[in-house]
Amino acid sequence: MKTNDYLLITATAGYSFLFYQQNAGINFLIFNVLFAIVLLIRNKELLKSVNWLWALALCLVSSVSIFMNSSTLAIIANVTSLMLISALSFNFRTSFIFSFLFSMYSVLSSVVWAVIDLVTRLDKKKDESGTKQRSYKGLAISAAIFLCIIFFLLYKQANPLFAENTKWINFDFISFRWILFTIGGFYLVYGLFYHQMIPAIEKWENALPVNASDATEEQSKRYETERFGGILLFVVLNLMLIILNAGDVSTIWFNAALPKGVSHSDFVHNGVGVIIFSILIATALIMYLFRKNAPVKKNTAALKFMIYLWIFQNLVMLFSTATRNQIYIHDFNFTYKRIGVFVWICLAAIGLLLAFAKILRNKSNWYLVKNNFALWFTVLSLSSVVNWDLLITRYNISNKPLYNVDFYYLFSLSDTNIPELIEVTRHKDFPLFKDKLKNFTDHRYDVYYQQNYLGLLNDKIRHYMKDYTNDWQSYDLRDERITNAILNKQ
Repeated sequence: MKTNDYLLITATAGYSFLFYQQNAGINFLIFNVLFAIVLLIRNKELLKSVNWLWALALCLVSSVSIFMNSSTLAIIANVTSLMLISALSFNFRTSFIFSFLFSMYSVLSSVVWAVIDLVTRLDKKKDESGTKQRSYKGLAISAAIFLCIIFFLLYKQANPLFAENTKWINFDFISFRWILFTIGGFYLVYGLFYHQMIPAIEKWENALPVNASDATEEQSKRYETERFGGILLFVVLNLMLIILNAGDVSTIWFNAALPKGVSHSDFVHNGVGVIIFSILIATALIMYLFRKNAPVKKNTAALKFMIYLWIFQNLVMLFSTATRNQIYIHDFNFTYKRIGVFVWICLAAIGLLLAFAKILRNKSNWYLVKNNFALWFTVLSLSSVVNWDLLITRYNISNKPLYNVDFYYLFSLSDTNIPELIEVTRHKDFPLFKDKLKNFTDHRYDVYYQQNYLGLLNDKIRHYMKDYTNDWQSYDLRDERITNAILNKQ
């Protein structure tokens, strides 16, 4: 067996031991560290790659977030980061987006590639005194270990004293389900460890330039005309944005209120979609106008100025939209949909700043695309640090009278808010609303459900305890906080 095979077996064993019949907890952090060590043992040059170290940082941030919050978002961010670190360990130049896609392809096709690898090894010419002997030695060791386990279980059944003296050795985890789980883990780790790429796509991507290529003299004349048209377009766009931003500044910034006759939903949810769409269209036009680095300076300086002004005004517009969203949250309740508005605003602002950098530094369109994806993956991992369910619950309870809080929505969130929901039962106003909870899922009218608060709380606690495990692999700070709150409730 080769060193890589031993590393693969180590990672597979770690996966099986850490995740079989376990919940998300410290096991993710340990596996991320183990997998990173395995990759570094195979190739120490990874420490010289900025992209790989960046992906490693995302892995560690998201796995620590799982240990703290055990949230679905943190798990998604960590799985994504593991795929990135796997792909980048094979090709430093691959962008984050293609690294992720190649990893998906590698994992999904791992069974096929594992079989091909096995057949290749069997067909390869072997040295009679070397390779075959080592293969037989590895086979003999595996057979001996398997037989030892069998005889151990037999002796344990035959002699109660032997069973008592060896009770600290436990093979109860060995079952058909465990074997299937371990085999699945092997193929998953194989796909990440023996990474596969699509050569044609890899070659095409590596050939894409980061800096904008120079235009020919004939192309420059055409670009001069195009950029003149671009100046006219962005002059008009800037005039529109001046009117739009002036209205937002006077209404939202100074009065901190919505215009008369305009609902929160129309002003935020519908508005943000249109704003993002308009930014995408204008950014596509920028990419078209600056697809080449034209040596002719006529019209270029004026166009750049108008685009810079347009970017600045869009940032002002995004800030106004964020302010509207905050007013919406203040007047109603905090929800994931309103968090999503902030996320889209953040991503749009990142895209605008990267468009500014592309024009300022004469970068290519590929530079803009790949850096956007890299920063999106980074935002995904960083956002997993925040316990959003806990933030929503605490904000809604502390900023509204209890009878105006949408507790049906809070009960629909993850179990992380159980301590806060338990604490509500100790509030002085609890007897006033516990038997009739208000629901705000539809803002056109209020919907009332005849459900008891304590009944919903007990159902939530019962479902949590049903899925809870106290094995150390599943340990996380969220569960410790929840279980302490449940014990103190009694």
